[in-house]
Amino acid sequence: MKTVLFQNFLQLPRAFKAVVFAEIFSVLVVAMALMQPAPAAAQSGNVYGTNQAQKYSSTEDALVVQVTLRQVETSFQARTIGAAAGAGLGALIGRSAANNTTATSLGALVGGLLGDRAAAMTLGAQAQEIVLQVFTPGKQPRIVTIVQPAPFDRIVAGESVYLINTAGALRVVRKLSMPVAYYR
Repeated sequence: MKTVLFQNFLQLPRAFKAVVFAEIFSVLVVAMALMQPAPAAAQSGNVYGTNQAQKYSSTEDALVVQVTLRQVETSFQARTIGAAAGAGLGALIGRSAANNTTATSLGALVGGLLGDRAAAMTLGAQAQEIVLQVFTPGKQPRIVTIVQPAPFDRIVAGESVYLINTAGALRVVRKLSMPVAYYR
């Protein structure tokens, strides 16, 4: 059975073989991208990752000097999936438009480029670039910059905040203006 299937595949025109290889390649690229461990996505001010829960955090008083909205680049993993899906779709369109290897290959190439660009444009996220003046007891104040991706609370210049370091992830958190209740 396997031999007959392989022999039938060898008798197919080159355009069909190219599409089959493009589709197999697309599936493999998507599978490899999905198998990559996800980077820590919880780096915002109001979301903590599982590796950050129940960890000691150092906290410093800070004053917001300026806040600017920025764009965060789409991950390599998402762009790879977009390119692979676009290449597979482009190969199918190229094969159906003109039944030859050149059209199939050109369709896969253009589809891959468009899929990559579409993923980059649609999956990017906003971030706050926050410049802080940090006050550490016994030391001179220092200026630091933290880029904090969405979701984030609106922070404005002149606001008092905390700079929190949890397992290497830095975040800027607003100080509460209301009294805090302590349970004993």
